[in-house]
Amino acid sequence: MNTQHALQRRRRAALARRLVASAPDVVAALDWDALDRAPDWLALPDDDLLALQRQVGALLCVAEMRLWIDGARLAAARATLGEPYLRALLAQPATPATPLDSAVGPRIELPGQVGALLQLAGASVLLASLTHGPLRRAASAALAPAVASTLARELARSLVARAQCLAATAAGGSTA
Repeated sequence: MNTQHALQRRRRAALARRLVASAPDVVAALDWDALDRAPDWLALPDDDLLALQRQVGALLCVAEMRLWIDGARLAAARATLGEPYLRALLAQPATPATPLDSAVGPRIELPGQVGALLQLAGASVLLASLTHGPLRRAASAALAPAVASTLARELARSLVARAQCLAATAAGGSTA
């Protein structure tokens, strides 16, 4: 129990630090229960959160990425996502038309846009996965300049879970 309690305290502290730093005025509306209900990704270290944003964005943009034939954009995606994740992402079976096809995703035309636009797209999905309220407002400040995608919350949550599963698979981790 002590280990579990210590992990919970560290998670709460990480969340509080991130949200206080980016949205001190909104944090006053949050309580410990709200932090306990926050998704784990919001407590990730900065580099891991940035990587998740890019991974979720890539999942959102995978149909477009499959059409890229120029080596420069593919090299930029490889550098941004890592070879294992990109390989696992592109190996996923193409799906028939989904609600994602109508989602407003970025059009990535130049290699220099790959990292920033994947990150922005992923952050918008992460925000859409949150329930409206103080936590989402605080997270919006933390992930600015991203704004929440118009995706339904359940679909956004599904995309986040898929990206995390794909990242675990790419890293040789378990998806179960």
